[in-house]
Amino acid sequence: MTAVEYGLAYIGFEGFGKIKDIDFADELWCEEISDGITIQGIDFEDGLVHLGTLEEYPCGWECCGTYWEVEEYNLDQLASKGHLGKLIGMMDDVLTAKTGI
Repeated sequence: MTAVEYGLAYIGFEGFGKIKDIDFADELWCEEISDGITIQGIDFEDGLVHLGTLEEYPCGWECCGTYWEVEEYNLDQLASKGHLGKLIGMMDDVLTAKTGI
């Protein structure tokens, strides 16, 4: 991601956070942003995104089930992982679906 792309994505993230009629965190909860990585939360005020992977308990038995391993990323970290542009695109898709714009 170039500096210009990052700047536009950062501005886009802030802009989506100002839209109060759509709860992007709720709309995108558990949506896959990358192979096996899902959105677990978005904090527009602090510029943080929580991403998670579904992990199996180490015992390996079916009865143990799974749990979410969640990590918090700021926008710089999200961009370095290649997920910031994808997140902005996902938020744009939600906006389009909700408003028809």
